[in-house]
Amino acid sequence: MPDSPAPPPAAALPPPPPRPPGWQRNSLRVAVVLALLLGLLLPTTAVLLYDGQKTRETAMEDLRRDLERTSEIMSLSLAEPVWQVSPDLAEPMVKAQMGDPRFVAVKVAEPAASAPFLALQRPQEAGEAALTLSQTRPIQRDGREIAKLTVSMSAAPLLQAKQAEMWRAVWRSGLTLALSLALMLWVLQRFVLRPMTELTRAAEALAAGRLQQPLRIGGADEITRVGSAMERMRQALLSAFEALRQHNVNLEETVAQRTAQLTASNTELSEALQTLRKAQHELVESEKLASLGRLVAGVAHELNTPLGNALTVVSALDDRYKQLEAMLAGTVQLRRSTLEELARDTRRGQDILQRNVQKAADLVRDFKQVAIDQTADLRREFDLGKVVEDVLVMVEPSFKHTPFVIETRLCRGLLMNSYPGALGQVLTNLLMNALLHGFEGLAQGRVTVHCGRLNDAEAELSVSDDGRGMDEPVRRRIFDPFFTTKLGTGGSGLGMHIVHSIVTNVLGGQIEVRSAPGQGTEMLMRLPLVAPQRAGGEASADPH
Repeated sequence: MPDSPAPPPAAALPPPPPRPPGWQRNSLRVAVVLALLLGLLLPTTAVLLYDGQKTRETAMEDLRRDLERTSEIMSLSLAEPVWQVSPDLAEPMVKAQMGDPRFVAVKVAEPAASAPFLALQRPQEAGEAALTLSQTRPIQRDGREIAKLTVSMSAAPLLQAKQAEMWRAVWRSGLTLALSLALMLWVLQRFVLRPMTELTRAAEALAAGRLQQPLRIGGADEITRVGSAMERMRQALLSAFEALRQHNVNLEETVAQRTAQLTASNTELSEALQTLRKAQHELVESEKLASLGRLVAGVAHELNTPLGNALTVVSALDDRYKQLEAMLAGTVQLRRSTLEELARDTRRGQDILQRNVQKAADLVRDFKQVAIDQTADLRREFDLGKVVEDVLVMVEPSFKHTPFVIETRLCRGLLMNSYPGALGQVLTNLLMNALLHGFEGLAQGRVTVHCGRLNDAEAELSVSDDGRGMDEPVRRRIFDPFFTTKLGTGGSGLGMHIVHSIVTNVLGGQIEVRSAPGQGTEMLMRLPLVAPQRAGGEASADPH
């Protein structure tokens, strides 16, 4: 601590200004009294105001919570009386609640009725409207809304009770404050004001130049200890500031080091994320090609029958024409009956050949349409029922030699402007998912494909089966990427993730899964008739 400068000579000190004796004696006492009054009254007033506001907020919050709980309970208890159209049953329930002074009004109104089913209300006092809350809840039965319940409750009764309690606390606090003030004034006079008066007299003596006069002041040792304590505090503060500066230096070095580590870790994570996205994209593309490959296998299987029949007919006609050539060459006698039989066989063979070739051509045409849609991913206008039928032609060979069948309930003439290839891939994945997972271990099963119009802007497409169904944990995670119940047996876990991505991002619709163990599964899709424009602004195109 720096040395104090030497005091100036006594003659150089100016004389102290004259002060009224009374003011000199009483000024500190008056300041202390005012400080005590302000220090006690102002915080007490602020606390009371805060408690009043807090009490109001608490009352309103409690009222809001009670209103929520009460309206919920009343909506459940009034469902049966409203359903039976029996106000006599509902009125005792409501009156029992109206016994609570906080209740202001209860009203039950049916949607189609001009008059309320039940209405009870008590008169409100002035200013009570600002403390009143209302809530309207539907009264439901079997999941259908049959009426609306409106409950109004007021926090005024609770606030009145709280305010009465607060005023009682104010009187108690005032009495306590008066007693405390008297006791504190006595303590201040005895232990503070009297020593301060002596200290003032000693200071005036020093100011008058009486430097050699010893200070005989009661409590001087306490002042000395306070000075010594302040010096120790100053030294402690200097040590603390030095330690803080050193800590800041170390902290900056630590932050720089951690920042470098986080930057490196972030770079590694970004690279890993890019690699993961690339791998996921490749898996999605492979899943699409696998879907198209299943279509190719199905079409090839279906083409075997008509082409085999056509080949058999061509071989039979070739034999018959060889017989005709032999007759014309004279090696075999030519008869009218033989010519007529040849003509009949030729006509029958032509009919069989035409039907089988036409069937093969239809299969190739449908496959061409589906393949172009799924590979080109073009937007065009199409009949939803026709696209579903084309996809089913490609998928049905997978069901042909199984005990499982596909049924359809399709709406004709439902035109959409969307992406038929994406829609076909969704339908293919859902059907194959039902075949591989839904019917596992079952001796028979049925898949139903339904499409129809929901409204002027949306269509509904559903694929439902009567198979094994799913439990809730599997149902919740069915659209997660890489989630599969066939892990290690060929399942990639991307089929349903691709379905969800196509329905929501490409077709602009929604998909919902409804399933329970042993009750089958339903995949329900809501699709807009006009799909939203995709990034890149593809125009509608005709694949032909």
